[in-house]
Amino acid sequence: MRIGPLAELAPAPGRVVVLRPTVACRAAADSAPVSPGAPSFLQADHLDAFRAKAASGGVHRAWTGTCGEFDVAFDETAYIEALTSFVGRHEGLRTWFDLSGATPVRHVVPADAIAFEAAVVEAPADWSGGWEDLLVSLWDEQCRPDSWAPFLLGAIVREEGFTYFWGCDHAFTDGASQLMVPAELGAAYAEALGADVEPLPEAGSFVTYAAAERRLAAESDAETPAVREWVDIVSRHGGRMPRFPVALGLAAGETAPVRVRRWTALEGEAVDALESLCRAAGGRFTSGVFALLAHAEQRLTGGSDYLGITVLGTRSQETAMSHGWFCNFAPVSLSLGETFAETVLAAEKAFETAREIARVPVHVSLGAMVAGGVLAPSELTSPQMVSYLDVRKFPGAGTTPFDTGLHFTGEGRTANASLWVNRFADRFELATQSPDTEQGGRALATYFEAVHDVLVDLGLSARPVEADRIIGTAHAGHDR
Repeated sequence: MRIGPLAELAPAPGRVVVLRPTVACRAAADSAPVSPGAPSFLQADHLDAFRAKAASGGVHRAWTGTCGEFDVAFDETAYIEALTSFVGRHEGLRTWFDLSGATPVRHVVPADAIAFEAAVVEAPADWSGGWEDLLVSLWDEQCRPDSWAPFLLGAIVREEGFTYFWGCDHAFTDGASQLMVPAELGAAYAEALGADVEPLPEAGSFVTYAAAERRLAAESDAETPAVREWVDIVSRHGGRMPRFPVALGLAAGETAPVRVRRWTALEGEAVDALESLCRAAGGRFTSGVFALLAHAEQRLTGGSDYLGITVLGTRSQETAMSHGWFCNFAPVSLSLGETFAETVLAAEKAFETAREIARVPVHVSLGAMVAGGVLAPSELTSPQMVSYLDVRKFPGAGTTPFDTGLHFTGEGRTANASLWVNRFADRFELATQSPDTEQGGRALATYFEAVHDVLVDLGLSARPVEADRIIGTAHAGHDR
Protein backbone atom coordinates (compact mmCIF):
# COMPACT_ATOMS: atom_id res chain seq x y z
CA MET A 1 0.00 0.00 0.00
CA ARG A 2 1.13 3.50 -0.82
CA ILE A 3 -0.35 6.79 0.36
CA GLY A 4 0.19 9.54 -2.17
CA PRO A 5 -1.12 11.37 -5.24
CA LEU A 6 -3.43 9.65 -7.72
CA ALA A 7 -0.87 10.32 -10.46
CA GLU A 8 1.35 7.61 -8.96
CA LEU A 9 -1.13 4.90 -9.94
CA ALA A 10 0.01 4.96 -13.60
CA PRO A 11 -2.19 2.02 -14.66
CA ALA A 12 -1.59 0.09 -17.86
CA PRO A 13 -4.24 0.81 -20.52
CA GLY A 14 -7.31 -1.34 -20.81
CA ARG A 15 -11.07 -1.41 -21.18
CA VAL A 16 -12.67 0.94 -18.62
CA VAL A 17 -15.74 -0.40 -16.83
CA VAL A 18 -17.71 1.37 -14.08
CA LEU A 19 -20.48 0.05 -11.82
CA ARG A 20 -23.48 2.30 -11.26
CA PRO A 21 -26.83 1.78 -9.48
CA THR A 22 -29.56 0.26 -11.64
CA VAL A 23 -32.63 2.34 -12.50
CA ALA A 24 -34.67 0.49 -9.88
CA CYS A 25 -31.97 1.00 -7.26
CA ARG A 26 -31.75 4.72 -8.01
CA ALA A 27 -35.52 4.99 -7.62
CA ALA A 28 -35.32 3.18 -4.27
CA ALA A 29 -32.54 5.52 -3.19
CA ASP A 30 -34.52 8.61 -4.17
CA SER A 31 -37.45 7.42 -2.07
CA ALA A 32 -35.35 5.97 0.77
CA PRO A 33 -36.84 6.63 4.21
CA VAL A 34 -35.56 9.40 6.43
CA SER A 35 -33.12 8.25 9.10
CA PRO A 36 -33.72 10.59 12.06
CA GLY A 37 -30.87 12.32 13.82
CA ALA A 38 -28.00 14.62 12.98
CA PRO A 39 -24.88 13.67 11.03
CA SER A 40 -21.67 13.18 12.98
CA PHE A 41 -19.72 16.35 13.67
CA LEU A 42 -16.99 15.70 11.10
CA GLN A 43 -19.58 14.56 8.60
CA ALA A 44 -21.48 17.82 9.16
CA ASP A 45 -18.28 19.77 8.51
CA HIS A 46 -18.00 18.14 5.08
CA LEU A 47 -21.66 18.77 4.31
CA ASP A 48 -21.17 22.46 5.17
CA ALA A 49 -18.09 22.60 2.93
CA PHE A 50 -20.06 21.02 0.09
CA ARG A 51 -22.81 23.62 0.42
CA ALA A 52 -20.28 26.45 0.48
CA LYS A 53 -18.49 25.11 -2.59
CA ALA A 54 -21.78 24.71 -4.46
CA ALA A 55 -22.89 28.23 -3.49
CA SER A 56 -19.65 29.71 -4.81
CA GLY A 57 -19.89 27.79 -8.09
CA GLY A 58 -16.73 25.82 -7.37
CA VAL A 59 -15.96 22.18 -8.14
CA HIS A 60 -16.59 19.81 -5.24
CA ARG A 61 -13.52 17.62 -5.03
CA ALA A 62 -13.74 16.32 -1.46
CA TRP A 63 -13.50 12.68 -2.43
CA THR A 64 -10.96 10.07 -1.49
CA GLY A 65 -10.29 6.48 -2.44
CA THR A 66 -8.03 3.57 -3.21
CA CYS A 67 -6.79 1.93 -6.40
CA GLY A 68 -4.73 -1.18 -6.99
CA GLU A 69 -4.42 -4.45 -8.87
CA PHE A 70 -6.18 -7.79 -9.06
CA ASP A 71 -4.01 -10.51 -10.58
CA VAL A 72 -7.00 -12.65 -11.59
CA ALA A 73 -9.27 -12.36 -14.60
CA PHE A 74 -12.07 -9.80 -14.56
CA ASP A 75 -15.55 -11.29 -14.15
CA GLU A 76 -18.21 -8.62 -14.52
CA THR A 77 -20.93 -10.57 -12.72
CA ALA A 78 -18.65 -11.35 -9.78
CA TYR A 79 -17.48 -7.73 -9.58
CA ILE A 80 -21.08 -6.52 -9.40
CA GLU A 81 -21.84 -9.12 -6.74
CA ALA A 82 -18.78 -8.06 -4.75
CA LEU A 83 -19.79 -4.38 -4.75
CA THR A 84 -23.39 -5.26 -3.85
CA SER A 85 -22.19 -7.29 -0.87
CA PHE A 86 -19.70 -4.62 0.19
CA VAL A 87 -22.17 -1.72 0.09
CA GLY A 88 -24.95 -3.79 1.62
CA ARG A 89 -22.82 -4.31 4.73
CA HIS A 90 -22.21 -0.62 5.37
CA GLU A 91 -25.02 1.67 6.44
CA GLY A 92 -22.69 4.64 5.97
CA LEU A 93 -22.24 3.84 2.27
CA ARG A 94 -26.00 3.49 1.81
CA THR A 95 -26.54 7.05 3.04
CA TRP A 96 -27.24 10.33 1.28
CA PHE A 97 -28.36 13.73 2.60
CA ASP A 98 -31.12 16.06 1.48
CA LEU A 99 -29.45 19.46 1.76
CA SER A 100 -32.32 21.56 0.40
CA GLY A 101 -33.26 22.85 3.85
CA ALA A 102 -31.39 24.48 6.70
CA THR A 103 -30.66 21.13 8.37
CA PRO A 104 -29.27 18.05 6.61
CA VAL A 105 -31.80 15.23 6.39
CA ARG A 106 -30.30 11.75 6.22
CA HIS A 107 -31.73 8.97 4.04
CA VAL A 108 -30.52 5.37 4.20
CA VAL A 109 -31.12 3.06 1.24
CA PRO A 110 -32.37 -0.39 2.33
CA ALA A 111 -29.75 -3.10 1.89
CA ASP A 112 -32.13 -5.28 -0.12
CA ALA A 113 -32.62 -2.47 -2.68
CA ILE A 114 -28.91 -2.29 -3.57
CA ALA A 115 -28.20 -3.32 -7.17
CA PHE A 116 -25.57 -2.30 -9.71
CA GLU A 117 -24.95 -2.68 -13.41
CA ALA A 118 -21.79 -2.34 -15.47
CA ALA A 119 -21.16 0.25 -18.16
CA VAL A 120 -18.18 0.67 -20.45
CA VAL A 121 -16.62 4.15 -20.48
CA GLU A 122 -14.71 5.40 -23.49
CA ALA A 123 -10.99 5.31 -22.75
CA PRO A 124 -8.89 8.35 -23.68
CA ALA A 125 -7.12 8.16 -27.04
CA ASP A 126 -3.93 9.34 -25.33
CA TRP A 127 -3.89 6.98 -22.36
CA SER A 128 -0.75 8.35 -20.68
CA GLY A 129 -2.10 11.87 -20.76
CA GLY A 130 -5.74 11.08 -20.15
CA TRP A 131 -6.33 8.25 -17.67
CA GLU A 132 -6.08 10.52 -14.60
CA ASP A 133 -8.37 13.17 -16.08
CA LEU A 134 -10.88 10.41 -16.85
CA LEU A 135 -10.93 9.05 -13.30
CA VAL A 136 -11.08 12.53 -11.78
CA SER A 137 -14.03 13.45 -14.02
CA LEU A 138 -15.87 10.24 -13.10
CA TRP A 139 -15.47 10.89 -9.37
CA ASP A 140 -16.28 14.60 -9.72
CA GLU A 141 -19.59 13.61 -11.30
CA GLN A 142 -20.52 10.78 -8.95
CA CYS A 143 -19.03 11.55 -5.53
CA ARG A 144 -21.29 14.05 -3.82
CA PRO A 145 -23.27 13.83 -0.56
CA ASP A 146 -26.67 15.04 -1.77
CA SER A 147 -27.54 12.09 -4.01
CA TRP A 148 -26.94 8.36 -4.13
CA ALA A 149 -24.57 6.73 -4.78
CA PRO A 150 -21.81 8.98 -3.38
CA PHE A 151 -19.10 6.57 -4.57
CA LEU A 152 -17.92 4.94 -7.77
CA LEU A 153 -16.12 1.65 -8.34
CA GLY A 154 -14.58 0.78 -11.67
CA ALA A 155 -12.02 -1.43 -13.33
CA ILE A 156 -9.40 -1.07 -16.05
CA VAL A 157 -9.58 -4.50 -17.61
CA ARG A 158 -6.73 -6.35 -19.30
CA GLU A 159 -6.17 -9.99 -20.20
CA GLU A 160 -3.84 -10.69 -17.29
CA GLY A 161 -5.95 -8.97 -14.61
CA PHE A 162 -7.40 -5.56 -13.85
CA THR A 163 -6.90 -2.34 -11.94
CA TYR A 164 -9.67 -1.50 -9.48
CA PHE A 165 -10.43 2.16 -8.79
CA TRP A 166 -12.70 3.30 -5.98
CA GLY A 167 -13.60 6.82 -4.93
CA CYS A 168 -16.07 8.01 -2.29
CA ASP A 169 -17.30 11.39 -1.09
CA HIS A 170 -15.35 12.26 2.06
CA ALA A 171 -18.57 12.95 3.99
CA PHE A 172 -19.05 9.18 4.26
CA THR A 173 -15.54 7.93 4.93
CA ASP A 174 -12.32 8.56 6.78
CA GLY A 175 -8.81 7.47 5.77
CA ALA A 176 -8.89 4.25 7.79
CA SER A 177 -12.13 3.23 6.07
CA GLN A 178 -10.46 3.66 2.70
CA LEU A 179 -7.46 1.55 3.69
CA MET A 180 -9.88 -1.29 4.49
CA VAL A 181 -11.50 -1.24 1.03
CA PRO A 182 -8.92 -3.52 -0.68
CA ALA A 183 -9.35 -6.26 1.93
CA GLU A 184 -13.12 -6.23 1.91
CA LEU A 185 -13.51 -5.81 -1.84
CA GLY A 186 -10.91 -8.51 -2.44
CA ALA A 187 -12.66 -10.95 -0.10
CA ALA A 188 -16.07 -10.21 -1.62
CA TYR A 189 -14.73 -10.70 -5.16
CA ALA A 190 -13.04 -13.98 -4.24
CA GLU A 191 -16.25 -15.22 -2.66
CA ALA A 192 -18.27 -14.20 -5.71
CA LEU A 193 -15.87 -16.28 -7.82
CA GLY A 194 -16.62 -19.31 -5.64
CA ALA A 195 -13.64 -19.29 -3.27
CA ASP A 196 -13.92 -20.24 0.38
CA VAL A 197 -13.61 -16.97 2.31
CA GLU A 198 -13.61 -16.48 6.06
CA PRO A 199 -16.69 -14.44 7.04
CA LEU A 200 -16.02 -10.80 7.87
CA PRO A 201 -17.08 -9.39 11.24
CA GLU A 202 -20.32 -7.45 11.33
CA ALA A 203 -20.04 -3.78 10.44
CA GLY A 204 -21.59 -1.69 13.22
CA SER A 205 -23.93 1.20 12.51
CA PHE A 206 -22.44 4.61 11.77
CA VAL A 207 -25.86 6.20 12.39
CA THR A 208 -25.78 4.76 15.93
CA TYR A 209 -22.21 6.03 16.36
CA ALA A 210 -23.20 9.55 15.23
CA ALA A 211 -26.13 9.60 17.65
CA ALA A 212 -23.89 8.52 20.54
CA GLU A 213 -21.38 11.22 19.61
CA ARG A 214 -24.10 13.86 19.67
CA ARG A 215 -25.37 12.62 23.06
CA LEU A 216 -21.85 12.78 24.50
CA ALA A 217 -21.44 16.32 23.20
CA ALA A 218 -24.73 17.37 24.77
CA GLU A 219 -23.54 16.01 28.13
CA SER A 220 -20.22 17.92 27.93
CA ASP A 221 -19.44 21.59 28.52
CA ALA A 222 -16.57 23.95 29.35
CA GLU A 223 -16.16 22.27 32.77
CA THR A 224 -15.71 18.77 31.37
CA PRO A 225 -12.13 17.65 32.21
CA ALA A 226 -11.23 16.89 28.59
CA VAL A 227 -12.46 20.32 27.49
CA ARG A 228 -10.56 22.05 30.30
CA GLU A 229 -7.38 20.21 29.24
CA TRP A 230 -7.84 21.44 25.64
CA VAL A 231 -8.33 25.00 26.93
CA ASP A 232 -5.24 24.81 29.15
CA ILE A 233 -3.05 23.50 26.34
CA VAL A 234 -4.13 26.12 23.80
CA SER A 235 -3.83 28.87 26.42
CA ARG A 236 -0.25 27.82 27.16
CA HIS A 237 0.51 28.21 23.46
CA GLY A 238 -0.78 31.76 23.20
CA GLY A 239 -4.30 30.94 22.01
CA ARG A 240 -3.01 29.65 18.69
CA MET A 241 -3.43 26.39 16.86
CA PRO A 242 -0.32 24.73 15.36
CA ARG A 243 1.18 26.07 12.16
CA PHE A 244 3.68 24.58 9.77
CA PRO A 245 7.09 25.63 11.16
CA VAL A 246 8.40 26.95 7.83
CA ALA A 247 6.67 29.80 5.95
CA LEU A 248 4.69 28.43 3.00
CA GLY A 249 4.62 31.75 1.14
CA LEU A 250 0.86 32.31 1.33
CA ALA A 251 -0.83 35.45 2.63
CA ALA A 252 -3.51 35.21 5.33
CA GLY A 253 -6.60 33.62 3.80
CA GLU A 254 -4.79 32.65 0.60
CA THR A 255 -4.87 29.11 -0.78
CA ALA A 256 -3.01 27.31 -3.56
CA PRO A 257 -3.57 24.13 -5.55
CA VAL A 258 -2.49 21.00 -3.71
CA ARG A 259 0.66 19.06 -4.42
CA VAL A 260 1.32 15.84 -2.53
CA ARG A 261 4.99 15.77 -1.52
CA ARG A 262 6.49 12.66 0.02
CA TRP A 263 9.82 11.59 1.47
CA THR A 264 10.85 8.08 2.48
CA ALA A 265 12.85 8.75 5.64
CA LEU A 266 13.92 5.24 6.64
CA GLU A 267 13.92 1.79 5.09
CA GLY A 268 14.29 -1.77 6.33
CA GLU A 269 16.36 -2.27 9.47
CA ALA A 270 16.61 1.48 10.07
CA VAL A 271 12.87 1.57 10.83
CA ASP A 272 13.27 -1.21 13.39
CA ALA A 273 16.26 0.64 14.86
CA LEU A 274 14.10 3.72 15.44
CA GLU A 275 11.51 1.58 17.19
CA SER A 276 14.23 0.07 19.40
CA LEU A 277 15.32 3.57 20.43
CA CYS A 278 11.73 4.41 21.35
CA ARG A 279 11.28 1.20 23.36
CA ALA A 280 14.55 1.73 25.21
CA ALA A 281 13.36 5.20 26.20
CA GLY A 282 10.14 3.80 27.67
CA GLY A 283 7.88 4.74 24.77
CA ARG A 284 6.34 3.33 21.61
CA PHE A 285 6.94 4.05 17.96
CA THR A 286 4.02 6.48 18.02
CA SER A 287 5.60 8.59 20.76
CA GLY A 288 8.88 8.42 18.83
CA VAL A 289 7.12 9.95 15.83
CA PHE A 290 6.03 12.98 17.85
CA ALA A 291 9.44 13.27 19.51
CA LEU A 292 10.99 13.26 16.05
CA LEU A 293 8.66 15.99 14.80
CA ALA A 294 9.20 18.03 17.96
CA HIS A 295 13.00 17.97 17.61
CA ALA A 296 12.79 18.79 13.91
CA GLU A 297 10.57 21.77 14.69
CA GLN A 298 12.98 22.90 17.40
CA ARG A 299 15.80 22.98 14.83
CA LEU A 300 13.69 25.28 12.66
CA THR A 301 12.15 27.58 15.27
CA GLY A 302 14.33 27.27 18.36
CA GLY A 303 11.27 26.51 20.48
CA SER A 304 11.38 24.05 23.37
CA ASP A 305 7.63 23.39 23.52
CA TYR A 306 5.79 21.41 20.86
CA LEU A 307 2.10 21.43 20.00
CA GLY A 308 0.57 19.22 17.35
CA ILE A 309 -3.01 18.29 16.55
CA THR A 310 -3.36 14.63 15.74
CA VAL A 311 -6.04 12.28 14.40
CA LEU A 312 -7.12 9.47 16.72
CA GLY A 313 -9.34 6.52 15.89
CA THR A 314 -12.57 6.08 17.85
CA ARG A 315 -13.64 2.67 16.54
CA SER A 316 -15.02 0.08 18.92
CA GLN A 317 -14.99 -3.67 18.46
CA GLU A 318 -18.41 -3.38 16.81
CA THR A 319 -17.26 -0.72 14.32
CA ALA A 320 -13.75 -2.03 13.66
CA MET A 321 -14.54 -2.55 9.95
CA SER A 322 -17.35 -0.03 9.49
CA HIS A 323 -17.23 2.85 7.04
CA GLY A 324 -17.67 6.42 8.23
CA TRP A 325 -15.96 9.11 10.28
CA PHE A 326 -14.69 7.06 13.23
CA CYS A 327 -12.06 9.50 14.47
CA ASN A 328 -11.48 12.61 16.51
CA PHE A 329 -8.79 15.27 16.87
CA ALA A 330 -6.76 16.03 19.98
CA PRO A 331 -3.67 18.07 20.94
CA VAL A 332 -0.26 16.52 21.60
CA SER A 333 1.55 19.02 23.80
CA LEU A 334 5.00 18.46 25.32
CA SER A 335 8.20 20.11 26.48
CA LEU A 336 11.29 18.78 24.78
CA GLY A 337 13.87 17.00 26.88
CA GLU A 338 17.62 17.42 26.76
CA THR A 339 17.83 14.14 24.83
CA PHE A 340 15.66 12.38 22.27
CA ALA A 341 14.96 9.65 24.83
CA GLU A 342 13.61 12.19 27.32
CA THR A 343 11.40 13.68 24.63
CA VAL A 344 10.09 10.23 23.70
CA LEU A 345 8.98 9.73 27.29
CA ALA A 346 7.34 13.18 27.33
CA ALA A 347 5.60 12.37 24.04
CA GLU A 348 4.36 9.06 25.45
CA LYS A 349 2.64 10.90 28.30
CA ALA A 350 1.35 13.61 25.94
CA PHE A 351 -0.15 11.02 23.61
CA GLU A 352 -1.95 9.29 26.48
CA THR A 353 -3.37 12.68 27.48
CA ALA A 354 -4.50 13.18 23.87
CA ARG A 355 -6.33 9.85 23.99
CA GLU A 356 -8.23 10.96 27.09
CA ILE A 357 -9.06 14.33 25.52
CA ALA A 358 -10.33 12.57 22.38
CA ARG A 359 -13.11 10.91 24.37
CA VAL A 360 -15.06 14.17 23.95
CA PRO A 361 -15.89 15.38 20.42
CA VAL A 362 -13.41 18.08 19.40
CA HIS A 363 -16.22 20.41 18.36
CA VAL A 364 -17.26 20.78 22.02
CA SER A 365 -13.77 21.91 23.01
CA LEU A 366 -13.33 24.23 20.03
CA GLY A 367 -16.74 25.79 20.66
CA ALA A 368 -15.89 26.36 24.32
CA MET A 369 -12.58 27.99 23.43
CA VAL A 370 -14.12 30.33 20.88
CA ALA A 371 -16.98 31.23 23.23
CA GLY A 372 -14.52 31.85 26.07
CA GLY A 373 -12.23 34.05 24.00
CA VAL A 374 -9.35 31.58 24.24
CA LEU A 375 -9.30 30.94 20.51
CA ALA A 376 -10.16 33.26 17.63
CA PRO A 377 -12.51 31.80 15.01
CA SER A 378 -9.86 32.48 12.36
CA GLU A 379 -7.64 29.86 14.02
CA LEU A 380 -10.07 27.15 12.88
CA THR A 381 -10.02 27.86 9.16
CA SER A 382 -7.03 25.77 8.14
CA PRO A 383 -5.47 23.90 11.07
CA GLN A 384 -2.17 22.05 10.75
CA MET A 385 -2.72 18.33 11.41
CA VAL A 386 -0.52 15.29 11.98
CA SER A 387 -1.84 11.83 11.12
CA TYR A 388 0.20 8.73 12.01
CA LEU A 389 -0.79 5.33 10.61
CA ASP A 390 0.86 1.95 10.98
CA VAL A 391 -0.32 0.57 7.65
CA ARG A 392 1.02 -2.90 8.50
CA LYS A 393 -1.90 -3.41 10.90
CA PHE A 394 -4.68 -3.02 8.35
CA PRO A 395 -6.62 -6.05 7.12
CA GLY A 396 -5.57 -7.31 3.72
CA ALA A 397 -1.84 -6.67 4.13
CA GLY A 398 -0.05 -9.33 2.11
CA THR A 399 -2.74 -9.61 -0.56
CA THR A 400 -2.30 -8.25 -4.08
CA PRO A 401 -5.14 -5.66 -3.94
CA PHE A 402 -3.69 -4.21 -0.73
CA ASP A 403 0.03 -4.47 -1.44
CA THR A 404 -0.37 -2.85 -4.89
CA GLY A 405 -2.82 -0.32 -3.50
CA LEU A 406 -2.65 3.47 -3.55
CA HIS A 407 -4.68 5.58 -1.14
CA PHE A 408 -5.27 9.11 -2.45
CA THR A 409 -7.50 12.14 -2.07
CA GLY A 410 -8.97 14.61 -4.49
CA GLU A 411 -6.44 17.40 -4.86
CA GLY A 412 -8.21 20.68 -4.31
CA ARG A 413 -6.65 23.74 -2.64
CA THR A 414 -4.85 24.20 0.66
CA ALA A 415 -3.37 26.83 2.97
CA ASN A 416 -1.28 24.46 5.07
CA ALA A 417 0.93 21.39 4.89
CA SER A 418 -0.68 18.82 7.16
CA LEU A 419 1.46 15.74 7.66
CA TRP A 420 0.74 12.08 6.98
CA VAL A 421 3.35 10.04 8.82
CA ASN A 422 3.15 6.39 7.82
CA ARG A 423 4.88 3.15 8.72
CA PHE A 424 4.81 0.41 6.11
CA ALA A 425 6.25 -3.11 6.14
CA ASP A 426 9.48 -1.91 4.55
CA ARG A 427 9.71 1.85 5.12
CA PHE A 428 8.82 4.93 7.17
CA GLU A 429 7.50 7.94 5.24
CA LEU A 430 6.37 11.52 5.67
CA ALA A 431 3.93 13.06 3.19
CA THR A 432 1.98 16.30 2.93
CA GLN A 433 -0.78 17.95 0.98
CA SER A 434 1.04 21.23 0.52
CA PRO A 435 0.78 24.35 -1.68
CA ASP A 436 1.85 23.63 -5.26
CA THR A 437 4.19 26.61 -5.37
CA GLU A 438 7.96 26.95 -5.41
CA GLN A 439 7.99 28.41 -1.90
CA GLY A 440 5.69 25.62 -0.71
CA GLY A 441 8.15 23.10 -2.10
CA ARG A 442 11.16 24.84 -0.57
CA ALA A 443 9.41 24.91 2.81
CA LEU A 444 8.78 21.16 2.66
CA ALA A 445 12.34 20.41 1.57
CA THR A 446 13.63 22.48 4.50
CA TYR A 447 11.33 20.65 6.91
CA PHE A 448 12.24 17.19 5.62
CA GLU A 449 15.94 18.13 5.91
CA ALA A 450 15.40 18.99 9.59
CA VAL A 451 13.75 15.60 10.21
CA HIS A 452 16.59 13.94 8.29
CA ASP A 453 19.19 15.62 10.48
CA VAL A 454 17.48 14.50 13.69
CA LEU A 455 17.47 10.90 12.44
CA VAL A 456 21.13 11.06 11.43
CA ASP A 457 22.07 12.47 14.84
CA LEU A 458 20.37 9.42 16.35
CA GLY A 459 22.74 7.22 14.36
CA LEU A 460 20.11 6.08 11.88
CA SER A 461 20.66 5.63 8.14
CA ALA A 462 18.16 8.21 6.90
CA ARG A 463 17.56 8.50 3.18
CA PRO A 464 18.59 11.76 1.54
CA VAL A 465 16.05 14.48 0.82
CA GLU A 466 15.84 15.08 -2.94
CA ALA A 467 15.09 18.78 -2.73
CA ASP A 468 14.73 19.36 -6.49
CA ARG A 469 12.09 16.64 -6.77
CA ILE A 470 10.20 17.92 -3.73
CA ILE A 471 10.29 21.56 -4.85
CA GLY A 472 9.25 20.83 -8.44
CA THR A 473 5.74 21.67 -9.61
CA ALA A 474 5.58 19.43 -12.66
CA HIS A 475 2.35 17.83 -11.47
CA ALA A 476 -0.30 20.27 -10.33
CA GLY A 477 -3.24 19.37 -8.15
CA HIS A 478 -6.58 18.59 -9.78
CA ASP A 479 -8.03 21.99 -8.81
CA ARG A 480 -6.37 24.31 -11.31
